[in-house]
Amino acid sequence: MRKFLCISLIFVLLLGGCKPSGTTEETPARLTGEFTLAMQTPASLDPLLAKQKSNVLVYDLVYDSLVYVDREMRPVPYLAESCTVSEDGTTISFSLHDGIFWHDGGAFTAADVEHTINRIRSLGESCIYYDRLQYIMGVTVRDRLHFDLQLTMPHVTVLNLLDFPIVPGHRSDLDTTMVGTGQYTLDAYTPQKNMTLRRNEKWTLSALPAMETIHVKMVESAADAANMVKIGEVTAVASSMQSVGGLGIGEKMEITHYPTLEYEFIGFNLASPPLSPYRVRYAVSYAIDREKIIEDVYLGYGSAACVPVPPNAYLYIGADSDKTVRDTEGAKALLFEEGYNLVDGVMKRVLEDESEETLEITLLVNEENELRKKYAEKVKENLAEIGIVVSVEAVPFAEYRDRLAQGKFDMYAGGCEFSADLTYDFLLGAAPVAQNGYSSADMDSALAGLDPQRTDDTIRAAYVQFQEIFLRDMPLCGICFLDGALVHTSALKGIENPAASKLYRNIGTWYLGEQ
Repeated sequence: MRKFLCISLIFVLLLGGCKPSGTTEETPARLTGEFTLAMQTPASLDPLLAKQKSNVLVYDLVYDSLVYVDREMRPVPYLAESCTVSEDGTTISFSLHDGIFWHDGGAFTAADVEHTINRIRSLGESCIYYDRLQYIMGVTVRDRLHFDLQLTMPHVTVLNLLDFPIVPGHRSDLDTTMVGTGQYTLDAYTPQKNMTLRRNEKWTLSALPAMETIHVKMVESAADAANMVKIGEVTAVASSMQSVGGLGIGEKMEITHYPTLEYEFIGFNLASPPLSPYRVRYAVSYAIDREKIIEDVYLGYGSAACVPVPPNAYLYIGADSDKTVRDTEGAKALLFEEGYNLVDGVMKRVLEDESEETLEITLLVNEENELRKKYAEKVKENLAEIGIVVSVEAVPFAEYRDRLAQGKFDMYAGGCEFSADLTYDFLLGAAPVAQNGYSSADMDSALAGLDPQRTDDTIRAAYVQFQEIFLRDMPLCGICFLDGALVHTSALKGIENPAASKLYRNIGTWYLGEQ
């Protein structure tokens, strides 16, 4: 076995170092007190049965995971202390932190990890974490603090999938109570109304949280929660642009953006004659005003990206290499190279039979998605500036889905949410998207080349190669990655670089100052 150098998983101390059980760091007086969060009313207190994102975020305060994924998409150790990987990449051996205890006093051990993985598997697709186990074939407990994960195949970013909550194997009552290892314990719970969390004085994975008490109010929807921040009844809540877009910013209210894995793009049908030449697809990308779309359609909640890798990720090719800078003159030059000329503001070319062809493209969008309809119209306006005539076809989702499956489109407005391990077979592999006419041996090779890598440098190099091939072939044209919204009172301070995974993980540094 050799040390697993990949993605920051060689470590001895976690975060700021492990503190002896029951000790605290001295904190300024302003860091003490309590505040209020909100979440949608849960059907169960069991974190493995959580359905709503707001439930998951609160449960993360009570339950820990083996790792969490930081803002740059690197897995960072949490309950795990270190790991090694076998030469063939199919076995990962973990060492756990010693001295971790469940809130009921029981010792946390490797058997609890095995229990959690087996329970997730037994719950099947009813558990939101079930897909995280797709590469895990089995678990072998070697002793109290050591276990092995057997993988079905080498998968370099499998660690990013291990941020699910670990639950105690000795408890069978998690549906009605909460017993974790996390920084807060359940103090009181009134179904349908509220819960109270108290600081876990035995917390050892970092400094003790500054706030002694967290109140959690139950709400019907994320929009309700954001409004409660506005009127001062809730301190902070995770929300989305859709929820806060029509809410308005209150006098004592702020919104902190955080990156998500939600990717919006324009898909191309490479079998469609107008789009089969790569220069036309490049021209479309250069013509799109991504920053304007983000500002006007998504109210500034997004980061421009053509490639399907988040700009905040250390794997990103970089803005200078990504085709996100608008260049209408360069776009026109590409079309001129393809034989088109501007005639009365429209790109046209003469064919071999001396007939004239206008560069006309249809853009398919499902009519139920108001935001995609809006950015489809923006794309239409952008492409008109370089002489491409676009017809936006808004159709019911069932028809939209069928036409994509049958390849009956030129372009389509689409989107997806990537898993934390950033895999792309479902989007770019030959079989899943055969209807768009894209087939590339180089892309297949690039996708296959991601998993064998072992070090930060070679992993990033493999992802950069994938992005270079993506930009060369342009099977689709990214618009942006969307941002999430942490809505909070202006009195809440200490929020630093929130990440999508464990959004409240750094809640220990939050404090209430002057508004």
